[in-house]
Amino acid sequence: MKKFRSTFITVIYWSLFVTISAQTSLIDSLEQVLTSDKLKNPEKAELLKELANAYVYVDTAKCRMYSKEALKLAKNNGYRKVEVEANIALANSYMTKEPEMHRDYALEALRLAQSYKLEKQEGRSHTAIGNYYLHTNQYYLAHSHYKKAEKIFLKFDDKQLLSILYNNLNLLYSIINDSENLKYYASKQLEIAIERGDQAMELRARRSLFTEKDSQQKIDFFLDLYQKSLTMNVNYTQNIALVCGTIYISMDLPHKALIYLRKALENAEAGVSIMNTSALYISLAEAYAMLNKIDSAEYFIKKVQDSPIVYEDTEKDIYRVTSLVEAAKGNYKKALEEYKTYHFHSDSVNINMKSAEIARIKNWHELEQKDIENENLQKEYLKQRKQTFILLISLILILALLSLVVFFYRKINYKNHQLNRKNFEITEKNCQLEELHATKDKLFSIVAHDLRSPISSLVTVLEMPNIHELDSKAQKKAFTDISKQVDDACRLLDNLLQWAKNQMQGIVPSPVCFDIQVESKIVSDLLQNVALSKKITLTNCIEKQNVYADRDMFLVILRNIVTNAIKFTSEGGDITINSEIEDNMLIISVKDTGKGISQELQDNLFKLSKTKSQLGTNNESGTGLGLVLCADFVKANGGKIWFESKIGQGTTFFFSVPLEH
Repeated sequence: MKKFRSTFITVIYWSLFVTISAQTSLIDSLEQVLTSDKLKNPEKAELLKELANAYVYVDTAKCRMYSKEALKLAKNNGYRKVEVEANIALANSYMTKEPEMHRDYALEALRLAQSYKLEKQEGRSHTAIGNYYLHTNQYYLAHSHYKKAEKIFLKFDDKQLLSILYNNLNLLYSIINDSENLKYYASKQLEIAIERGDQAMELRARRSLFTEKDSQQKIDFFLDLYQKSLTMNVNYTQNIALVCGTIYISMDLPHKALIYLRKALENAEAGVSIMNTSALYISLAEAYAMLNKIDSAEYFIKKVQDSPIVYEDTEKDIYRVTSLVEAAKGNYKKALEEYKTYHFHSDSVNINMKSAEIARIKNWHELEQKDIENENLQKEYLKQRKQTFILLISLILILALLSLVVFFYRKINYKNHQLNRKNFEITEKNCQLEELHATKDKLFSIVAHDLRSPISSLVTVLEMPNIHELDSKAQKKAFTDISKQVDDACRLLDNLLQWAKNQMQGIVPSPVCFDIQVESKIVSDLLQNVALSKKITLTNCIEKQNVYADRDMFLVILRNIVTNAIKFTSEGGDITINSEIEDNMLIISVKDTGKGISQELQDNLFKLSKTKSQLGTNNESGTGLGLVLCADFVKANGGKIWFESKIGQGTTFFFSVPLEH
């Protein structure tokens, strides 16, 4: 079983980079274009870079040749993107034979990409560096660079680069036995493959998702995969053939194993394959050793030993297979020595080193999640501070306006004393004073009660010295509660400012012709989310019709009436906005299925001095100031406002607007 897993992982590694189909024809066409005398330097540099990428898994010498030509041309002419990508191609050409060169060129590509601010090339450089660390069993560093690349590729939504990267991550999680993350990234790769219609990529993703341990089910799955791969890509077929061979070896069926191993060998020796040939040779040696074909087994063991790169798992398997060969020859002492050497290379020291790498990766995951969570909390905190600042500035303005109201009150009071000889005028002025006095008390009540609560809550939170020590759930709840209070306070401030402006300057409408359907839709769309939060159905049935009125005042009227309807309608209720023409006026109606208005409140609904605060169905606060504004604005535009209400059955508000002349 260990043998199968070792080779299977190696084969995945060599299939994760690029699917090479029709590479020969691509190379031929590119080289033919390269001979053209009409090529300009930018085109030539780009073409050389493409040829280098095409040769990277076919002929590494030519890959390096074209990469260096592209790099020289790019440096001399300042083609930054080509310069970075030529370094990446050079890095990939050294992967199997000179890993340190691969690392150096990949690091240079990363340095250049960051210097030139080429984000996508920076992501590709991180992928190349991650491949080096994966190749040298430094899993934590590989993981770190892969995750940096993933963040960049997700930003650009580059499905091709993401798929290649997910393949690398699949291999990493397979090595460290992290089945949860392996399944997650294989599923992401499968989604991309299906979306792009890439059958080879889809097969690789399904292979990563395959977790069955039963040998017969394994071989059935990979034989089916092999048949499907025959119509796609020679290189991928070879990789699957090697996997089938290793599974048959684990099932003690060397004859069947050789059928598939030889198919893989044919193309490998022809130079077509990009897979790990040392893994193929060791599998062939083991199959022949099981059949007591000593000469063939020794031949392939020597082929492994002569390979330029022998991976850690393959190196251990050399000792194990050599032990089998020596035992078949009768050299039991030598066989025992080789088997002991095999176990020495598989001892607990290596296992502990891998465990340490795995622990670092898991710790990295936890820190990453905490950083994301803290970043989101910081954004929310800054948003709340901004809202608080706006609210405090608005409060200062309101206090200034209230001071003006008091000033005018005193001024009127002084004038009344000067006119005490005229009984009728005294009586009239006294009535105004009473009304103004009641209005003043009402305004102070609004500021004292309706604005004080959210501001006090904000001040309490902002003065907490240990707010960041609260857990994320507690912080989120605190900010959500405050945000709701701030929204209510902001709506109240808006109405207060409108009212104060009208009292100081008088209501001066600026009527224009506008389409009532368009403007009403602005209001209904704005309040749709508020209605949905209470599961209320808000329907706008207003038809296209031009009216002549102040557009801004109309929006204030409709917004306040619809907001009130939402406030006093229970969850699951309905609100309908409608219109009809009557006597050259357009009558707008807002009908709700709410709790209705009591007779006591109906009589003083449009008088600020006599309105009473009433909580909504979800304990929403209210002051009655909005309806007072509505009445003033409707009257200023030549219309009327009225309502019909029944307790427990709902309320309908009506107001009229002049039609277009």
